[in-house]
Amino acid sequence: MSMVTESDLDGWLATIDAGTLRTLESRPTATIVPPTQSGRRLALLDELAARGQAVELRRGKKLGEGGMGVVHEAEQVALGRAVAVKTLKADDAADPLAAKDLLREAWVTGSLEHPSIVPVHHLEVDATLRPLVILKRVDGVEWQKLIADGPEIQRRFGATDLLAWNLGILGQVLNALRFAHSRGIVHRDLKPGNVMIGHFGEVYLLDWGLAVALEDDGTGRFPLAAHAIEFAGTPSYMAPEMLGKDGPALSVRTDVYLAGAVLYELICGRPPHHGTTAMAVIASIAASTPEFPADAPAELVQICRRAMAAEPAHRYESIAALQLALQGYLEHRGSERIAAGAKARLAELVELTSGRTNNPQLREHVYRQLAIVRFAFHEALAVWRDNAEATEGLTRATLAVAEYELAIGDPRAAVTLLSELEERPALLARAREAVAAQTAQHRKLEALRAEHDPKLVKSARRLAIGGGLTVTVLPLVPAIFPDAVGVNTHGQQLVWSLMWLAVIIGIAVRNGWRQMTAINRRVFMTGGLLFASQAVLELGTVNLGFSLADTRTLMLFLYGVLLATFAMTSDGWFAIASVSYFAGYAVASFHPSHALYVMSATNLVFTLVVMWRWKPDLPTR
Repeated sequence: MSMVTESDLDGWLATIDAGTLRTLESRPTATIVPPTQSGRRLALLDELAARGQAVELRRGKKLGEGGMGVVHEAEQVALGRAVAVKTLKADDAADPLAAKDLLREAWVTGSLEHPSIVPVHHLEVDATLRPLVILKRVDGVEWQKLIADGPEIQRRFGATDLLAWNLGILGQVLNALRFAHSRGIVHRDLKPGNVMIGHFGEVYLLDWGLAVALEDDGTGRFPLAAHAIEFAGTPSYMAPEMLGKDGPALSVRTDVYLAGAVLYELICGRPPHHGTTAMAVIASIAASTPEFPADAPAELVQICRRAMAAEPAHRYESIAALQLALQGYLEHRGSERIAAGAKARLAELVELTSGRTNNPQLREHVYRQLAIVRFAFHEALAVWRDNAEATEGLTRATLAVAEYELAIGDPRAAVTLLSELEERPALLARAREAVAAQTAQHRKLEALRAEHDPKLVKSARRLAIGGGLTVTVLPLVPAIFPDAVGVNTHGQQLVWSLMWLAVIIGIAVRNGWRQMTAINRRVFMTGGLLFASQAVLELGTVNLGFSLADTRTLMLFLYGVLLATFAMTSDGWFAIASVSYFAGYAVASFHPSHALYVMSATNLVFTLVVMWRWKPDLPTR
């Protein structure tokens, strides 16, 4: 505790009268009035009595009773208007200082002409010299009775937002306090029970009986704050310095604390100080460390904590400063409500991304939800750029989707999302590492894909098609014209084989062997191997004494084997040509005389496969 220690609390309570202790324990929301002392009757009452009654009143029913007196309704006969008359309670009727307290309340209230402070019409005494304070008659209901009754507030005033309506009432009360402070008056008993709400929404701050002046105006009418060292006020709302003794003097920051205590009730639904014993209530007042529900608006809680700081120096310096903070909250509240709605959407988004499933429909749903969440949080920030909840929500939404993208293998999307955040999270470095790894892998795959690209360089394609057409037509020449010169001997066929081998080697060298893809290299290697093998076959069959027809038949078998190998390693469609060569070999084996025709036919099948697989309209290098 900042003002009263545990060691002297029991002794301090021992100095409190029994009535005050009962109030602390059973009715901490009731006002405790400082004990009166003996003294002489005020001369003012005698002067009022000598003057005679100036206002004729018809007394009516009792309206209420407070710490300083009792209030009845009355009719001011001369004007025919309803007024309120406040006089001493029956127990205080013979107490001159109680009369002085009532007079002081009338003097204080009468000096404060403000729309939210009930005007004092006149001051009189009755036949027993008890003072009569004639006030404006206010028709309405105590704020305390409405403060938590949303349906009744909506019925009476059409307000649907309970907190906003109550903060509006508090704002009008603070206007009255700020005016009183400008006149050097501290109320000292602010609570919802001392605020009246008129039927048309008028707001009045009542019961100025504990009010004190910050400076002496020389008239002696107002009690001074410097002399107010008694234990007085309403315990449930009381500031630590109101406990009296050796604590700080009363000041405008005392009313700031009381306003914070009322704000606490608006947030939590009950006054800040409570307990089952007098010691518990006093300890709560001295400590002034209020606790709030977890779902309380963070900004409003911060305002309330500062207003209710145990040390006056740590509170708002004035009612105006507190009003400014509350005005800011009301402006920001719209932003908070938008952010609260977005948080529900954010929870759905987090749930969606927790599946880590790379499903196109799910991904589309995730981004649709992300767009809704981000729009809502950006709207909240547009209203209030310092809305920490909206900023945090925007970050959480982005992180959730970025983690989802990382989990499903799209780190580039994660980097794009995370780069939009003002503060770069650690996840961004991880995402960039994943992008770098993915890029390296992509390059390897691209190199591998390029290496096995089935497209041929133009020269290889032209060679394959041109060569195919040539070997299709060439066998028909000796078949149709037996005496033609060119391919009728082993030597001539050997020359053709070596010539084609030289052409293939020349084209391969010209195109750059290392720059060609694997498929291109295989084409050239297969072609070169074919003609090299054909030349070797020519030499072997000559030595063995095979006829030219037998050599051509064996060539068909050689072509079938080489194309079968090419089909298995490079392009399966060339199996068609391979099968045709094996079939031709079989036919030529039984009919060697038809070997040239069979060779032409099988070469035609090869040429058609080449023309179909390597069509000129395919992209080429």
